[in-house]
Amino acid sequence: MEEKRIGLSLRYKLLGLLTLIPAVSLAIYFFQARDIFIEDKIAYVHDSSAAVAKSLSTQVRAEVNSFLEVVRPIISNYDQIERKFNPTALKLFQDANRIDAVLVFQKNRRGQYVRIGELTRGGQYVDAFKIDKKLINDSVTKAAATEVNLSAPDYLEKHLVVSYRAGKAEDSSHIVLVGLYRAADLRAGIVDSKLYKMYLVDKSGNVFVGADSGKDNAEVFRKVNQAKLPDGSLEVSEGTERLVGYSDVQLSGLNVVAVVQKKDALSAVSYLIIYSLVFIGAIIALTFIIAFIASIQLTSALRDLYEATKQIAKGDFSIRVERQSNDEVGGLADGFNFMAEEVSRLMKDTADKARMQGELETVKIVQETLFPEDKTQIGDFNISGHFEPASECGGDWWNYSQIDDKLFLWIGDATGHGAPAAMVTSAAKAAATIVEDLPDMTPAKALTIMNKAIHETSKGGILMTFFVASIDLKTGDMVYSNASHEPPFIMRKKEGKFTKKDLEPLLDSNGSRLGDNKDAVYNEGKVKLNPGDSMLFYTDGIVDLESPDGAVWGERGFIRTLVQSVQQGPALEPKMIHLKQKISDFRADTELVDDITLFMCQYEEAA
Repeated sequence: MEEKRIGLSLRYKLLGLLTLIPAVSLAIYFFQARDIFIEDKIAYVHDSSAAVAKSLSTQVRAEVNSFLEVVRPIISNYDQIERKFNPTALKLFQDANRIDAVLVFQKNRRGQYVRIGELTRGGQYVDAFKIDKKLINDSVTKAAATEVNLSAPDYLEKHLVVSYRAGKAEDSSHIVLVGLYRAADLRAGIVDSKLYKMYLVDKSGNVFVGADSGKDNAEVFRKVNQAKLPDGSLEVSEGTERLVGYSDVQLSGLNVVAVVQKKDALSAVSYLIIYSLVFIGAIIALTFIIAFIASIQLTSALRDLYEATKQIAKGDFSIRVERQSNDEVGGLADGFNFMAEEVSRLMKDTADKARMQGELETVKIVQETLFPEDKTQIGDFNISGHFEPASECGGDWWNYSQIDDKLFLWIGDATGHGAPAAMVTSAAKAAATIVEDLPDMTPAKALTIMNKAIHETSKGGILMTFFVASIDLKTGDMVYSNASHEPPFIMRKKEGKFTKKDLEPLLDSNGSRLGDNKDAVYNEGKVKLNPGDSMLFYTDGIVDLESPDGAVWGERGFIRTLVQSVQQGPALEPKMIHLKQKISDFRADTELVDDITLFMCQYEEAA
């Protein structure tokens, strides 16, 4: 056969190809990853800021209502004629250990507010508060106009100044009181926030309590007040670009606003670009060196393989190729030499896989026995649940049980899914069974016992989020404890349309995941359930659902569907049917990313 002239050497073709492809691929990946990271970071900040604002608005509302619940009885026991508090008011003030001072003012004939009474405990904060005449006058004036006013001067450190108008503004005899209220956690949440600049503002953009005066964020406050939703997030581009989360306190027209500059939120992008460029440059350099060496080895080894294939073509199957390198070409030589042995190995692997598949089916059958019936009723509580694993067996588990006169509800999610996660759920089930037989059991104690069981089972390799609730079947009082699980939602019975803001997440308890720390201690939260109320417990696999086109359901889609389900009527089953149908419609036949588990518990009303 006539030899043709060889053009550019194969060695240099390989060198250029092996260097150029990684370089181009890394460049494309870098720019795509940067854009995705920015979008993901912005979305995370939006969700995070909205959640922080909503949590803080709930706390503000709770703290102010707590203050008002105490001072209203106190002011009702104030004798305006004698201008003094009666013994009942004094006793109420003495018992209100979070209120250090109450100053009472009334408008005189000249339209000025004069102090007509006070209750104080003494101390440096009270003395500083009483000396600040401007603060007191401003608090009286604002409360007279808006009913409730808040402020937080720096020198008070751990207190809020809450002023309240008792009576209508047009009532010439109305009273305004100014209280010094201990609210260290709330104040720290607004004034001392490290990640966000937090503000408590009214509908006119006036800052009641904040990290600063808020002058630089006047445009932010204006857009928040124009927002149609009571809670959410937005982006302000005027001047300095800022990402904003907000939540309506539902009290005297107040909003909690969380502001972070966009450049600060995306500061990690700059580091990502620098580190990525250095990393890409190092990879390209290393790729060039490796490609150069590989091209030399490959060209010589390929000729040996070429000669060997000609011998195979002639029917000489005894030919062997000497292994010259430890790369893919060397592996190709091994494959050529040991083809028969490889076929034998593949046959054995096929048998092993068949055996493993049978064992997984057995694990699946065993795991199905860990779950309760999908539907039941215990006392006045109706329960309906659903579980679907992402593979043959899953890492989610839920249960219900009656211990004495209490209904216990359990839900957990092990790391990942498949056989290892299923083994951890078995340990959780075993621990829960032991817990049910122990006296005076509480959710926190249950999590403590289960944490030790999971830790001993997985040695920290597989962790598990978990949520346990205990409901008094007679009173509806619920105690719960959370080990980093998705907080369940309470859907209170309501006349009229049910909306997103009516969802009540259980956020008063949270601890580390089961198995992470053997000596972890868990706290508890409490809530009162009323007939007609319902609760939804779920795992994060529902939020991670994907549609056939790759869209993720996400928390917003899940919340929107949950609100629609609540509107299906007072009965439990139509709600569950609607929720499961929406899940099925969204994912179609798409493979699950993670196990999905949910169940609903409803406090039925007496017939």
